[in-house]
Amino acid sequence: MLQSGGKWYNVETGRRDGNVSLASNVNLPPPFISVSDSIKLFASKKLTPTDMVYLLGGHTVGIAHCSLFQDRLYNFNNTGGPDPNMSKWLLFGLRMKCPRGASFDNIAPLDVRTPSFVDNSFFEQIQRGNGVLQIDQQIALDELTKGIVDGIVKDPDFYTKFGEAMVKLGRVEVLTDEQGEVRTSCRVVNKKTSSFGIFN
Repeated sequence: MLQSGGKWYNVETGRRDGNVSLASNVNLPPPFISVSDSIKLFASKKLTPTDMVYLLGGHTVGIAHCSLFQDRLYNFNNTGGPDPNMSKWLLFGLRMKCPRGASFDNIAPLDVRTPSFVDNSFFEQIQRGNGVLQIDQQIALDELTKGIVDGIVKDPDFYTKFGEAMVKLGRVEVLTDEQGEVRTSCRVVNKKTSSFGIFN
């Protein structure tokens, strides 16, 4: 986060991770998940709705392939039209990046204002209808999370609370001695006997 303009936060060390690291083993929530279902999923990991909203704020430096939001541009909920919650400005820009029937899966930044900088502008943008992913847009509209988003936009201490949520995420389903290993290098997995994904 520090290298992207954010602030330093302490990361807890010594966590045991699985002996196999495969993207296919990680079950992340889909971008079209409802706010209520997302809250339930995070709650099953002992994370609060506030934690969830701050963690989605990680999209301030994220990108997404067109295939993850193309339905919002052309056939939202099988209506034959775009998502009415998306601003016309964003719709125009994303349709340029993601033309209907394209043979390539282009990418777009999830924070349309400061895509390479960690800040709370992501939350300002979703308030304006500039959320690229459906779940990002919905947290600014749903009564379960709208107040949290509104508070973050006005909060000068975003970095501290984002860091706290990241630390809590790092405590999710820590493995025991028998199940995993403490990695001395994040690029190396020592054994191949088990697997682990945060949202499995």
